[in-house]
This record gives sequence, C-alpha cells and structure tokens, in this order.
Amino acid sequence: MNIASRACTWLMSVSLVVFAPGGLTTGRDNGIWAETRFHTGCDPGPAHPPPWPDPIVTHTASPDAPEQVTLDIDLDEASAPILGSGFNFEHALWSCPAFRSLFRTEILDPFQPAIARVDSGLLPAAPAELSAGQLGPAVYESVLSSAPYADSWRFMRRLNRTGVKVVLGIWGGPAQFTFDGTRRGVLDPAHYDDYVDYVATIVHFLVQHENVRLWATTVANEPDGGDGNQIPPQGLAYIAHQLAPRVAADGVMLYGPDTADGQNALDYLPLLLADPVVADNLAFVGFHQYFPSSQVGDVVSMVHARLPQLPVIVTEYTSFGFGDLDDGQEAHNEFGYTLDITTTLLSHYRQGADAALYWDAIDYLQPGHDAITRWGLLRGPGRDFARRPRYAGFLQILPYLQPGARILADRQLGGAELHTLEVRTAGGPPAILLISQDFGELDLTVELQGASATRYPSWSVTRFARGHVGGIMGRQRFQDGTAHLILPPRSITTLFPAGEAPQPDSSAAE
Repeated sequence: MNIASRACTWLMSVSLVVFAPGGLTTGRDNGIWAETRFHTGCDPGPAHPPPWPDPIVTHTASPDAPEQVTLDIDLDEASAPILGSGFNFEHALWSCPAFRSLFRTEILDPFQPAIARVDSGLLPAAPAELSAGQLGPAVYESVLSSAPYADSWRFMRRLNRTGVKVVLGIWGGPAQFTFDGTRRGVLDPAHYDDYVDYVATIVHFLVQHENVRLWATTVANEPDGGDGNQIPPQGLAYIAHQLAPRVAADGVMLYGPDTADGQNALDYLPLLLADPVVADNLAFVGFHQYFPSSQVGDVVSMVHARLPQLPVIVTEYTSFGFGDLDDGQEAHNEFGYTLDITTTLLSHYRQGADAALYWDAIDYLQPGHDAITRWGLLRGPGRDFARRPRYAGFLQILPYLQPGARILADRQLGGAELHTLEVRTAGGPPAILLISQDFGELDLTVELQGASATRYPSWSVTRFARGHVGGIMGRQRFQDGTAHLILPPRSITTLFPAGEAPQPDSSAAE
C-alpha cells in the first residue's frame, strides 16, 4: 500500500465504530483502535468445557520376567553442540500479577529455557468489521498499542533481560485477506503484499516502539492448513522473499516454514532454501512435530545438504492422544501424557534437532480456541499455577539439554518400548535419560565406552514412576563402566554422576 492509501485507510478506520463477534466491540480509545475482543489478567475466561478431574491411572503390570536390555554408550562420540530447549509462552500471562512473582522460580530457574516462542497477538491485530482495504499499519499498531497488550510486551522484555532468545509466532494474518474471510482460510494471492505489510508492521512495532529484541519471526504459522492462514509453498516463498529485507531492517531474521509436521516442511523448504535472499536471512529452519518420527531426521538431512550450518528447531511438540486440551479438557491420562511428550522430546534430539520447544508452558486463554487450554506444565491462574505431574517429568530432562550439550552415540539391544537419550552436558559430565513405555519391568545393563568410561563410579538416580513423581531415588554404582538396574514399568529414569553439575561453573570464568 502506498503512503496516500495508508493515510486514507487510517482516516476511514478511526471514523468507524465496529462491533466484534459475541457482542463485544473493537472500539476506539481517544480515536485510536483498541482491542476489546478478549479479557486478560488473572480471570481471562472462558473456561468451557468444565475441566476434567485428574484421573487415577491404573494398569496391570506384566507377570512375565523382566526383559533383558543392553545399552552401550560411547562417551567419546558426540554430536555438534545443541542450541538448548525451550517453550511456547502465552505472553498475556504477564497481565496476571501472581504469575510475575513465580515465573523465575517455577520456570526460568528449574528448566533454564534457551529459546522462547511467543505469539504476536491473541487474535490478528485487525478489527473484524473493517474491510481489507481499510486495514494497514496504522490500524495494526493501534490495536497492538491498546491496553490488553501492554503487559504482553513487558513479558517479552522480561525474557530479553534473562538472555532467552525470543522468536515470534504469527498465528494468522487478518481474516479479511483470505478467500473465505476466516483466519484459517486460504490466503488470497492478491493480498500477499498486504500480509507482508502486516507481519513487517508487527515486527517493527515490537522492536522500535516496544524495545523488544527478537531473534527471528516466523513467515506464517502452519501454512499447510493448521492454525493460521493457509499458504501454498509458492506463496510462502514469495512472502518470505518480500519479508526478509523488511524485518532485516529491524535486526530480525526469519524462520520457517513452521508447518504442522516435518513431512509437509519438505514440500516448502526447497523453494525457501533455493532463494538466496531468504536463505541468507534464515535464523533456523523451524517446523512442528507432535510425535516421534524420522521426518525430523529427513528435514535435518535436507537442510544440512544445502546449508550445513543452519540450525533446525522443532518449534512445537506435544501430544494429541489424551483429550482435546485446546478446548479446555484435562488430559485423561496425565501419566501417559507425560510419557508421550517426553518420548517425543527425546526422539527429536536423536533425529538431529538443535532444539525443541514444548507447546506450551502454562495454561491460559487462547481466544482463537475460545478456551483456557490445558497443555501447561503449570495450571493457569484459576488453579493458582499449580504444578501438574508432567512438570516433574520434564524436570528430569530439560536441565540437561542446555546450549552446548552434545548428543552421545549409543547402541541398544532389546527393549522396543525403552526410549533413550544420552548427552554430554554443557558442564562436561554425561547424563543418561531413560523412558520406559513398557508395562513390565526391564532388566537393563548399561555399558560405557570411551576414555572416560570409568571416571564416574557413582550416579544419582531420579525417577518418575507410579508412587514416585520425581526426586532422587538414590545412587547407582558403575563397576568398570558397567551398571545393572531394573527399570519399573511406565517410568522415566535419569542418571547423572553424583556431585557433578550439568552446567559450567560460571564463577570460574569471572
């Protein structure tokens, strides 16, 4: 849009009074567009359907003798350093004062996220009753400047102060730009340039007006038909080409294709990687993967064959097998859900991902789903941010997946339902992560190989299992690099050398 048309758009927009769905208004505050389509704070609502109670999960242990499994770990053969781990966050949480007081103690300090993926707005920053021709940067910036978002941008700056890399998600452009007039509709090519204006305006607003440091922004969230505008590969490539220099002017890079799975990412990546303008401005390749799959490895192979140094990040992972958590339901099997999401996490790093970001850290309102979602490690403000059992499961894994950690080579014999990952932590010592999905015990022998195989004779054991949701279980002795232990059914077991630290001693460098 040229300057004259944008000015006309602004004059038209501020002269209108519009009504949003459900009888709410997208109003004006002293002639400026203000967002009033949803609530923030400690009682954002809505909360339908009623949350399911956390069930008591039972299973019958196998009467068979424990299966014998052998795990050989090479302490000398390791991957390149990973970028760490992270979370998706709902930024409007910062509007609840109770959350601010516990963010460090409940999230930052225990899990040490290296990357935070944060949405640009709870809904597209475009009043629903304006036509596509009436939209433009003045309208977008006005909506994003309104009261419901003030605390959101403070949250991003809070992340900046901790050193967490902030990446931006765009959960769909204005519905007016799609063929059917819905946020999840197919983006009309006639509005590709308007969509570029929309994303570039948000980035510029956050960087220049709100002093937020962004590492990268997505081109579009789930353009393959998920939660956002649908955009075909050729369209996304065109948009990325136009968008790259616009956001680069604000010191921000791109990531994508942010598809709903790795298989679809393979359809989008060739055009993106073949365009020098896009490739030179990619911070990383990002996509979603909600279950263990070799698709992650396929994406890593494609990317590294063209750009060996370009990181690959799974920007969303979770599990859809335990209820409609997007619609406000509780997972109907909390224990099974925890095993499922942690198994997926381990698989992504085994397949070569440089980082993986869980969807999402804490329950909160998502107006696009008209519900308080239930993915969080912490429940929402209506439940006093209480920890779910899955919190303890992640606490046994994420502290070891910090920037600089390296994935170790291993070889496993037996144990089809045993999922493992071994890392050389950023501090140097190794960690062994074991997830058993088996309904019977496993008789596991661990054999360490390499020059330091006998360096660590005593290991602390942490366990997530029936009757023991996290915490130190005791010590495991290794004799000449070999240990023998029984893994209980349906459990997470973490081994780490006693007395060591997974992080480098920062005080030694000062």
